[in-house]
Amino acid sequence: MRLSKRPSSGLQMNMTPMIDVTFLLLIFFMTVSQVSAVNKEKLPLPQQQGSQDQSEAPITININEQGDIIVSGNRLTLPQLLAEVASELGKVNDDASRLTIALRAHREGNSRTVNQVVSALEKLEIHRVRIAVENSAP
Repeated sequence: MRLSKRPSSGLQMNMTPMIDVTFLLLIFFMTVSQVSAVNKEKLPLPQQQGSQDQSEAPITININEQGDIIVSGNRLTLPQLLAEVASELGKVNDDASRLTIALRAHREGNSRTVNQVVSALEKLEIHRVRIAVENSAP
């Protein structure tokens, strides 16, 4: 009987599951980035020096030049917006201090709708409203 001095085939690693996981992660991050882009309408924002980058908020309220309220790509009336905000408040156990809202308004739009939205949020005792601006060069 003849014995081979070469070891039998060594351990081989199956790369298929790793490739599958990589593609799933890629698809996940592409989807998440598209969802966050839907919340932000293309609006020219007011400019201000020394402002910070916009952070994510559970609700992003966009107000276009005509005064339309847009949330997640849907045009809403003020009562519909308040219902949406109330639903988000329910998710944080009605603790308004835990809810942050981003407000993005068109640079050349009328401020009437912005004032109405801020007043309505104040009635719901929501004080953490971030008004988005563009950072202007010094």
